[in-house]
Amino acid sequence: MFLEYIQALVLLIVIMDPLVSMTAFFSMTRHMTEKERGSIARKAVIVAAMPLFVFILGGNLMLEILHVDVETFKAAGGLVLVILGIQLSLGMSFKKKSAEDPHDQGAIAAIIGTPLITGPATISAAIILSDEMGRAITGLAGVTALIIAWVALAVGTRYYKYLGVTGARVLSTMLGLITIAWGMAFIKEGLLTP
Repeated sequence: MFLEYIQALVLLIVIMDPLVSMTAFFSMTRHMTEKERGSIARKAVIVAAMPLFVFILGGNLMLEILHVDVETFKAAGGLVLVILGIQLSLGMSFKKKSAEDPHDQGAIAAIIGTPLITGPATISAAIILSDEMGRAITGLAGVTALIIAWVALAVGTRYYKYLGVTGARVLSTMLGLITIAWGMAFIKEGLLTP
């Protein structure tokens, strides 16, 4: 059980990629006070938690309603993870919407919360992990991953400048390779399961 929790936690942290969220957060809030940043970080994690736990608790029911079996979704979710991993590894990025008003705290929190922290890959992983490891383990891993994401936003931006572009790039590449490996495993399992 502990090993499954660690596996689920590592996967969720890798997919959420706090470095990417922290970079965007730092860019959007660089002219704000520490108090304002703290407030936005808290709101962003709450926004991210809502869809994450909806899909942890009800993802399988949604699949049943849509007449999609778990194996097919697992293969599709794996493909999303592979694409995300390639993005991370190669430093590519697909265009994401940005806040129209850089001082709109609600808009910044919404963008950081979803799609940056809880995006399609995180939702896919949550459904797959809930099916494989159970809701309790996946939920606990989700709570821990969100706490880590909150710490990264609330505290990490103070130290981000010391990591530098090169350090962030190296870490992102390593996280990308792990994400690709998980995605390929999900695709293989989804396609080969009778």
